[in-house]
Amino acid sequence: MDAVDRQIINHLVRNARTSLTDIARAVSLSVPAVKRRVDRLERDGVIRGYTALIDEPGAHKLHALIELFCAGHAQREDIVRLVEERLEVLVAFTASGDCDVVMLVQTDDTDHLESLLLDLRRHPLITQTRSSVMLNTLMGRIAL
Repeated sequence: MDAVDRQIINHLVRNARTSLTDIARAVSLSVPAVKRRVDRLERDGVIRGYTALIDEPGAHKLHALIELFCAGHAQREDIVRLVEERLEVLVAFTASGDCDVVMLVQTDDTDHLESLLLDLRRHPLITQTRSSVMLNTLMGRIAL
């Protein structure tokens, strides 16, 4: 992957519906050359898919980072199942440092977040949680 591929990806991340013509003009390549690059990026798994981001009208969402601290015997598959079962989890990562897992979650409000935290704390794999509520987005490459 080179600098032109990264430029193409940046255009698609900002707006997956950007036309190949517009991308070609921005990166100074022909449309067929951009198409070949996009096809290769898809084939190689760099671009895994495209999605529509939906906002419910009038919905105010609360985002938080939740750190999970797991019991020493926790198996990766059990942790994956734990986070996949919770629809509030937007993305989850294994982590180095103090915690084992960091999750970005979206809840309706603080009551919903508190309920999620209580639910997670009751799970036998979880020994502790730590959370931070996100106040404002300063910059982002994903839409929340």
